[in-house]
Amino acid sequence: MLRYFDTSVILLSILNDPRRDEGLKYLKQGGLTSELGLVELVSYLSRNLNEDPLPYAIKIINTFNIKIMNINGLRLSPFGDLTEVAHLAINVSRQVKLRTLDLLHLTYALLLNVDEIITADKEFIKAEKFLKERNITLNIVK
Repeated sequence: MLRYFDTSVILLSILNDPRRDEGLKYLKQGGLTSELGLVELVSYLSRNLNEDPLPYAIKIINTFNIKIMNINGLRLSPFGDLTEVAHLAINVSRQVKLRTLDLLHLTYALLLNVDEIITADKEFIKAEKFLKERNITLNIVK
């Protein structure tokens, strides 16, 4: 089973949060995140540490065997060449009504053909029906 981790659940591994234990159960099973997830993780660490965040990000990613994935390719659109991610996100946005970063995570998950999205972000509930129609399970850590 391919699972995609939204940054919110990856961050639970280092936060003092009541959802931490449940998040760790998912993280210990390993999975995928996108370049976006990595950038968000490093951004969070850089704002909350007084030292280089990269060793911490590497440790978190390696501890939970999270594979960082990217999507290559361009699509021609009325706006010119767009990345696959931007192209699909624009097309999906009307159906799911998510905030931009959540929409991009969902788009990566679709393009990576995952079976499951794990998040600690309740906002994703807006996309539950959309995901179910595509046989993708949504698990919101509570």
